[in-house]
Amino acid sequence: MPSRAIRVISNAETPETTVLSPHEFAVLLLVNDSVEPHELDSADVEALIEHKLVTLEGQGLDHIYARVTAQGRALLKAFGHARSGERRVACVH
Repeated sequence: MPSRAIRVISNAETPETTVLSPHEFAVLLLVNDSVEPHELDSADVEALIEHKLVTLEGQGLDHIYARVTAQGRALLKAFGHARSGERRVACVH
């Protein structure tokens, strides 16, 4: 079965196209829906950071968390995956 990519066009100021793999989009959903910390693939998180859909934040010395950015939330909303205003974080290992 062929893999389908998700194309995202950034804002009008910087007209560039972002292509997410289905797996990267799934990781974005996991970061967004995380209630408890989840182990996420670092390569997928790095790709989402590069596309400015996720940022990393530290809590203490041993914990780094992925957080969906405003751009990431806008993408999720466009695909019908909007959440309430509360922010959630996911642990990255």
